[in-house]
Amino acid sequence: MFILHINMILSMDLLKTYTDSRGKLTIAEAHREIPFDVQRIYWIYGVPDDQSRGMHANRISYQYLVAVKGVVEICLENADGRKHYLLDSPDKGLLVPPLTWNELLKFSEDAVLLVMASHPYEPQTYINSYEEFQLAVHPQTK
Repeated sequence: MFILHINMILSMDLLKTYTDSRGKLTIAEAHREIPFDVQRIYWIYGVPDDQSRGMHANRISYQYLVAVKGVVEICLENADGRKHYLLDSPDKGLLVPPLTWNELLKFSEDAVLLVMASHPYEPQTYINSYEEFQLAVHPQTK
């Protein structure tokens, strides 16, 4: 069993992929590549060129993101700083711990972003204000 910490290092993983004459098979299993029980799955697609998504953090939920098609540019920020990621292959997975501000900045026209979350949707657990997020991750500045 994995022990998860809110201030986990943000990281992108290369998922195990099997390739043969029939094509490719990429796997991600709970408590292996995805270090939590998946309680919710959703996917984002059809995002217009001039639109972004996210712009929030969650107080309790972990998320694991995979661009199963196309390319998605993502910026994540936690108490340790900001980092940009490019999900450009279905064998790359990105873990987003709680209290991580996420900005889904750019989607290619064909992009499909699969998101697996550790908790069901609970609106009260979201932080939708960047200022409120800053106070949550840097409480000494209150």
